[in-house]
Amino acid sequence: MEYQKEYAVTMSKVGKGKYQYRQKYPDPLLSTSDKIVLKAVTVTLTKKTSQAWQQARAILKEKIARKMSAGKISSITLKQLKEYYFEYLDKQDKINKDSKYQSHYIYKSHLNIFLNDVDPSIIVENMTMPYFKRYFDKMLETKSWSYANVRRAALWNMFDFGVGYGYLNFNPLQNFRLRKLEISQSDLDVNIEDKYLTDDEYHRLLIEFKKRGRNDYVDFIQFLYYMGLRVGEGGSLRVKDIVKNNGRYYANINGTLMKRHKSGNKRGEFKKKPGAKSESSNRQVYLPPEAVEIYKRHDLGHKFLFVKKTTKNAIETGSINRYLKRIAADAKINPDKLTSHIFRHTHVSKLAEQGVPLEMIKKRVGHSDSKITEEIYYHITGKARINFEHQIDIFSKKSKFK
Repeated sequence: MEYQKEYAVTMSKVGKGKYQYRQKYPDPLLSTSDKIVLKAVTVTLTKKTSQAWQQARAILKEKIARKMSAGKISSITLKQLKEYYFEYLDKQDKINKDSKYQSHYIYKSHLNIFLNDVDPSIIVENMTMPYFKRYFDKMLETKSWSYANVRRAALWNMFDFGVGYGYLNFNPLQNFRLRKLEISQSDLDVNIEDKYLTDDEYHRLLIEFKKRGRNDYVDFIQFLYYMGLRVGEGGSLRVKDIVKNNGRYYANINGTLMKRHKSGNKRGEFKKKPGAKSESSNRQVYLPPEAVEIYKRHDLGHKFLFVKKTTKNAIETGSINRYLKRIAADAKINPDKLTSHIFRHTHVSKLAEQGVPLEMIKKRVGHSDSKITEEIYYHITGKARINFEHQIDIFSKKSKFK
């Protein structure tokens, strides 16, 4: 049902230098031909000039148009849907500041890139499965599968929001699956070896950090290596998270580092987000003596156990990744191999070398089901088996009776 009447805009002072503009409209979900139920939209501005009135009328008109279309299904452009979705995410972050702020920030970044890649005036309902297949196939020529999958997830969530709030009839990515390239076993073995460091590579990295006077990174990296932690887990550790029990030290892993990115004049703030990555990630991890030494060196009363010596801010994933890329050439390591997860994966490889059962490794690193952990484990143990069989061959050859 269409309602033609437009109600007047009113204004009232709501605080020092703040003015609230208000306009009524008939609620399309509750109004009938016999009874009109009025609702109102508002906007707060800092002026009450004629220009401010014009601005307020334009904003209120757009808000009312959005409300009036809530009970309808209408075509919407990518740009419009993105604006509504970002507004929704911002409200969610204000309600629960520790909820999914980091993933929201990442999704926003990917969606902004997507709208730069394509025409933002495209009607979403006109976007077909082949359109997205071509888009992601092209992306996979230069980007990793995991990177492309984050883009897919960002778009899927925005479209799902559109369906839930009546902007879309359907999610264009509902049945879309991101193509994975076929990899031969030999290539797979090489790829797995790119997931962890050899002893020589590990020491070369530490030497390069030390050359640059970054003992803060040296200690942090060693701690991740000894403990098998994610960077976010290690970066969020506080002194009180390390406990002593029967003469042994343990780290309570129960959260991850979160950064609220700067907004306006406000600087970004680091805080610990309660709860690790998954239920299995919440765990208590034993500290070997070498890790205890590092912990004691960093028990200095800071907000977090590990901080940068330059800023005293927590050490986060981004800074580790940037530094790794910077020193890769001097360490004679392929920069594509170096990510913040490399120390965690190397921890898995070292335990596998020593014959630690897979289930115990999974429990230590907080993985109930991890394909990468299993691939590294079976790759290392497979190499150990081949070496063992080679040793038997040597033994048998030397012992052969002639």
